[in-house]
Amino acid sequence: MRMRKLGNGHSVIFCGPPEIDRKIQKIAQGNNCETIEVRDVLYWCMEETCINARKLLPIWAKQGIGYQERVNAWNDISNQQFPKGLLEKESKSLQEHYGFERFKNDTIDSYRTPGAKDGNFKKFLERCKDLGVKTFRGAKMLEEQERELAHEVERERENQRPPKMDTIKHHLSEEVKQFITTGTLRQTYHIPSTCIIPAFSVLEKTSANGHQQQRTAFSKKLLATSDFCQVIRRGRQENDTTDRFLRPVNWIVSSTVDRSILLIMSSFEVNRLLPEIRKSTQVILHIYSPQVTRTTPSYELLDFCSVPRLPFSWQPNINLVDQLNLFAGQLYFRNYKAYERVCGFLGLHLHETSPEKAVVIQSDGFVETSERQALGMKYYSPFPESPVGLLRALIGFRRDGQSYIVTHMGHVLHGRLLTEEDFEIQGLDE
Repeated sequence: MRMRKLGNGHSVIFCGPPEIDRKIQKIAQGNNCETIEVRDVLYWCMEETCINARKLLPIWAKQGIGYQERVNAWNDISNQQFPKGLLEKESKSLQEHYGFERFKNDTIDSYRTPGAKDGNFKKFLERCKDLGVKTFRGAKMLEEQERELAHEVERERENQRPPKMDTIKHHLSEEVKQFITTGTLRQTYHIPSTCIIPAFSVLEKTSANGHQQQRTAFSKKLLATSDFCQVIRRGRQENDTTDRFLRPVNWIVSSTVDRSILLIMSSFEVNRLLPEIRKSTQVILHIYSPQVTRTTPSYELLDFCSVPRLPFSWQPNINLVDQLNLFAGQLYFRNYKAYERVCGFLGLHLHETSPEKAVVIQSDGFVETSERQALGMKYYSPFPESPVGLLRALIGFRRDGQSYIVTHMGHVLHGRLLTEEDFEIQGLDE
């Protein structure tokens, strides 16, 4: 981009190549002027327009002659015989393609037949003569170039299904039955349970197993049953993973004795234990589904069709629900406060920072533990390293190849900022 001053005190910006600037300078020098004036620019524009029109005239003439030939053939059509004038020769010999005689049929004079009856056709040929069109040599080449630019994209959808694996039979453990009856867990920190485990430990058998420090930083109060976690029987090969065999999160059981516990259960367990859940006063069954589109409602409040009915004063543990949304693969935040809360929990600082603060922020927005106080981050984050890689892998498992980059979580996991307007437009700000 270059700026050139004109003779009348004004200036014009040239965005084209330097050859254009040199052409206009040459025009100004032909008029014995040291500076470029407005008339020089206008002269160059009109000259280029004429040159371009002269190049396109052969195409216009060729298409016009073809149209007149088809009109004449259509007027002479009969019921017994199809007019040959509507047909075009598809195959040509090498002589017709590359020989010198191929130019004989590309002139205006070759279309001047003495027996021509159509007056419009004669007028069209005379118009070509007035415009200086004598040959169509460049018309076919330009048409072929236009055809080559319009590529036809051929796509064939191929569904890559997961390989066949041996499934594990459903089972109902005694610890799960005890939790439904009493609302408490038998396990302790010294003797961990094998039937009720932390929910994020299900990633140990996936390709995201390398993020061990990030996985153990999540709350131990967000639990899942072994029947929910175990889906297939892994093979002996090391590359056998359960990336594509994660159950969706739909059934949550909370305890009225310890409200800091959320237990994820499978549909088999819920179906078997539903009579006991209806009678129990120690637990509550919640229906849950992650919000993966903008139009679907949010079920993160856990107040939709609960069994039994929720008490009036019941409130979910909002921090535990945030981790539940991350584990289930929810892609949208309920409001801007939830966005700030989740980013603070993950140790991400996705706000504009002033240049006066010399704080190191990673490309994904993660802030080291020693740097968080300088930024004034008000939410505590237990992560010593960035959990973005783990969450990308987890949501990738949940989405199974579907893109999510335009969603809220897509912005967060790719270091992009969200503003309050992003939630007001979608009607999610409450």
